[in-house]
Amino acid sequence: MKPPAPWPRAHSRAMLVAFWVFLIVFALGVIEAAAAIAVHMLASASRTSMMLWNPDLDRARAAWKANATKVEPELSWPLRDDAQRGERDGSGAKRNADFPEEVKPCGSAYGDSFIWGDDVPRAQGWIEQLSRLIGCRVANYGVRGYGTDQAYLRYLSMTHHRGRFAILGIFPEDIVRNVNQYRAFVGFGVEPFLVKGRFIFNATATLQWIGRPSLDEQRYLKLHEDSSAVLPHEYLIPGTRDGPVAVGFPYTLVLTRLAMAPRLWNRVRGRTPWSDFYRAEHPSGAVPLTIAITKAFAEEASRRGAHALVVMMPSEGSFRTHEKFGESDYAPFVAAAAAAGIDVFDPMRDLSAALRGQNYYTIYGGEGHFSVLGGALVAQVVGAELKRRRLAPYLPSSASVGG
Repeated sequence: MKPPAPWPRAHSRAMLVAFWVFLIVFALGVIEAAAAIAVHMLASASRTSMMLWNPDLDRARAAWKANATKVEPELSWPLRDDAQRGERDGSGAKRNADFPEEVKPCGSAYGDSFIWGDDVPRAQGWIEQLSRLIGCRVANYGVRGYGTDQAYLRYLSMTHHRGRFAILGIFPEDIVRNVNQYRAFVGFGVEPFLVKGRFIFNATATLQWIGRPSLDEQRYLKLHEDSSAVLPHEYLIPGTRDGPVAVGFPYTLVLTRLAMAPRLWNRVRGRTPWSDFYRAEHPSGAVPLTIAITKAFAEEASRRGAHALVVMMPSEGSFRTHEKFGESDYAPFVAAAAAAGIDVFDPMRDLSAALRGQNYYTIYGGEGHFSVLGGALVAQVVGAELKRRRLAPYLPSSASVGG
């Protein structure tokens, strides 16, 4: 018998190429499947979900039907009716049994949940503790989730208030909220009342308020699919440098973009996720914008015969950053505010002194807000600062801390 004829060389080469193509495609498929699983696991994890954008349109539709009318035209939240009942008195301030609405206030406070006093009993927020410490009503107009912009607008709306001082509390993450129009992009829920306006600089380099966009159900749903078409002034558009990473095929690219996200790298370096926004050259322009908003707040206070005091609200991450790098995440803002003539008080040094060697973790509760003890210390150091500036009507000498 004749031996079988050898396969043509070209045919052998084609088979080899086909084998390697199959192997590569199979490997890529396995990698993509693994990436898809990893992305969906990350999307369900609390620490990373805010960095990914994978909106549930059915959930968004249900939220619209349930809450579309629960929106204030300028401030977005809370509703006017909700702002004058339950936890709040008729003036819109937080209820304070020690100093009720009928008592003339010596001052007021504006800001987010760190001013309001989340995660502690109503009477144990630091503003309420400050009121007892200095012996007068400090009207608390804090609102959960607010940025500096909304705090300023809320101050403008409180035309009846005439106290000796007005505190503007700034939590480090507020600088991000000032360039953000939809809180869902920074990890809040998918809700129509979380869409807000924002300030920008106009052609004459002055502040201009861009109001909340007019929305119907279709436009609200479009916001989740084509965000820039609905919010052209939103800085944190999904898929952009600092916005959440949009989830979709190919998932390998999603993981790659997530791995390159500035917020993730800040965490890796031991900084707070939002620390980049405090750089003067950051493309968001968040620092100069926040300085302008803060200055407008101070000017309004002056027109009312009050003294505006900006009080920084350090987070656990702020202390951790200071411990590792020698300055807090928000230090560039404090320096820029002081250079702009804004009266700003950073309580971090005095809080550290008041702790007397204890770990800074002791002043925070489980959700990252000030604990009752932390609120007491903040009230003491801010009260001492008000006394030093001759703004507090009374402060026991025993309450003085931090020198």
